[in-house]
Amino acid sequence: MLMGPCSSQAAEELQTIVVKPGDTLWSISNTYLKDPKRWNEILKYNRLPSADPSIALPGMPLRVPVTLLKEQYRAAKLVYFLNEVLFRRTGASEWKGVDMSMDLFKNDTLRTRVDARADVKFYTGEILNLYPNSIAVLRPPGKKNVDVELLAGELRGLRSRVITASARITPKTKDTEFGAKLKDDLTTVVQVYKGKADVEAQGKTVEVSAGFAAEVKMDMPPSQPVKLPALPQFDEGSKTALTASGGPQFRNDKGVVSLANMKTPGKTGDAKPPKGELPKNIPTADLNDKAIDASEIVKMLSVGNPVQSYHLQVSKDQSFTTTVLNKEYDAFDKIDLNELLPPGDYFMRVAFVDLLGFEGKFSAPRPVKVTGGR
Repeated sequence: MLMGPCSSQAAEELQTIVVKPGDTLWSISNTYLKDPKRWNEILKYNRLPSADPSIALPGMPLRVPVTLLKEQYRAAKLVYFLNEVLFRRTGASEWKGVDMSMDLFKNDTLRTRVDARADVKFYTGEILNLYPNSIAVLRPPGKKNVDVELLAGELRGLRSRVITASARITPKTKDTEFGAKLKDDLTTVVQVYKGKADVEAQGKTVEVSAGFAAEVKMDMPPSQPVKLPALPQFDEGSKTALTASGGPQFRNDKGVVSLANMKTPGKTGDAKPPKGELPKNIPTADLNDKAIDASEIVKMLSVGNPVQSYHLQVSKDQSFTTTVLNKEYDAFDKIDLNELLPPGDYFMRVAFVDLLGFEGKFSAPRPVKVTGGR
């Protein structure tokens, strides 16, 4: 069994193996090391009752350089979580609550409850974002070249190799970023945001490029990729890639935060798009237009957006370790924070949810002031 990295010398490069009584350096090396012949390097980091590799060891922790370990035995780290996130170790039946920065290992299972999420970074660089109501197995045994098995819900992956009940998703570039969603009928929907990914099922593989999506029904080959309208995704500068297009901007006007120049639903000439139909016009959002000191959050999106809803989070701290508001709203909902929160200074961030149900990245945190009255 593997445990997390040690806090001693070169802690960032060491990982701990818990030895079962009767294991030897030979058996441990053959199981965990890429090159079993390097068993003697374990002696440098541990005090053992004997240097003989054939002598049985007592149950004890062994520190091993991460670079010696096979990839599947290298730890992943939980780098962020929100609300109720549970994990289950391989072979265990009990679910337990996670801890920040805890280590996760081969065949560990993560589960997010309502309004929860978890972000995992593998030692080899792959990143997994697990969204609410989802279950994922990390590095499932017996399945080659797989980082994550999605059992339920939705994830977003960076370079992660993912399988579901109906599909296999393999990144083709170093920067490939994609979303995978498993529906109740076990249909898999894949949407690629950056790079390219192969989507495979029933012996057929299709290449899905950035800005395209494919669907895989159970026991069926993948559909041909379909091009999707761009979402107003926020980059590191808190602006979308469409900012230069001269479209509407995200702004504050007398305590009302909204997308400027957009019509209000219900006015003449304004209507929601037919269900399943993707709007053509995409507005621009610019969170740097003003510091958001509004006491009200209103219509964040419009009929011009290929978006069905948005996920709003409000926190007292900029790191969002805890939230005072964490909810998904319809694109046309109007939210008055004065009615929801006590007066004070907060931070808010928003993630858009597109018409396929995929949630994008959160915007950069921005300050928001709640006055408690209009």
